[in-house]
Amino acid sequence: MNRLLALAGAALLSFGCEIAEAQISREAFYSIPSETVSAADFLMGKKGAPVALAGQLRFSKSGPAKQPVVILLHSASGPITEGAPYEEWPRVLNEIGIATFAVDSYAGRGLVNYPADPGKISFLTRIVDAYRALEVVAKDPRVDPSRIAVMGFSQGAAAALYSAMARFQKMYGNPDLQFVAHISAYAICNTRFRDDEDVNKPIFMLHGAADDLTPVAPCRDYAERLSKAGKSVRLIEYPEAFHQFDAPMYRIAVKSEQGPTTRRCRLAEGESGAILNEETRQPFTASDSCYEKGFTGGYYQEAAANKSHEDVKAFLKDLFHLQ
Repeated sequence: MNRLLALAGAALLSFGCEIAEAQISREAFYSIPSETVSAADFLMGKKGAPVALAGQLRFSKSGPAKQPVVILLHSASGPITEGAPYEEWPRVLNEIGIATFAVDSYAGRGLVNYPADPGKISFLTRIVDAYRALEVVAKDPRVDPSRIAVMGFSQGAAAALYSAMARFQKMYGNPDLQFVAHISAYAICNTRFRDDEDVNKPIFMLHGAADDLTPVAPCRDYAERLSKAGKSVRLIEYPEAFHQFDAPMYRIAVKSEQGPTTRRCRLAEGESGAILNEETRQPFTASDSCYEKGFTGGYYQEAAANKSHEDVKAFLKDLFHLQ
């Protein structure tokens, strides 16, 4: 609660300084009213427990009076800053006149490190976070509400990706306010949801070809299904790039020899919000044989990182009609 009060005070202070000094503040903090809902309840459209999250809005110093925005959803490691994508991408996007709104999905829920307690939050509940962050940031008078996209990383990438689904938007979003694009970086794509081809905004996917935590193959399959359905989708694979290839904090590969991974599991939404193992057609559990051990959790590759920066900037410049 003290953190939220501090954030609210910071936001009010930034606006107060703007009025007093007649200049635009380059940064603001906002409280985001969201909710925490289980995966099963989310899929059935049920409400969750209310929670107040926090978001950091950073404006470009060279951008227009009303700037386009990219909402950023952190990975399962949490909103780590120095050397993490959560900190790198605001710099990259601010340089070309795009503001960023980085959402902290953890502190308000009492989480520090998701992998330490993986039962507490699903990437599906973070789709709600994304929709609520969209509503909050769209109200800032310095933001162009018609030019807001969402981008996520790993677990956050899955939330950014599947927030494009019309079904989820209808259940949890605002019908009068939608993202103009959905960008995922090394997303978890191994679950097939009902109506997951029903999307109406462009999808842009980035993935390392060597990723052994969230392999590219399921994302490739999903992109192919979307393309066959006539949707706007593009997947870029970076050769020899591992998970979190864009995070300078991982200049030495972070390997987990015994860490479990669902990379070989193919899942599907069943009845009443159940997630099924496609191989067994039974509810998916941590004891399923498709689980494997050993993965690279993060390994920075400068060439892939730089190329991803250029690829996303080119995509957004075209999307937002920037020079």
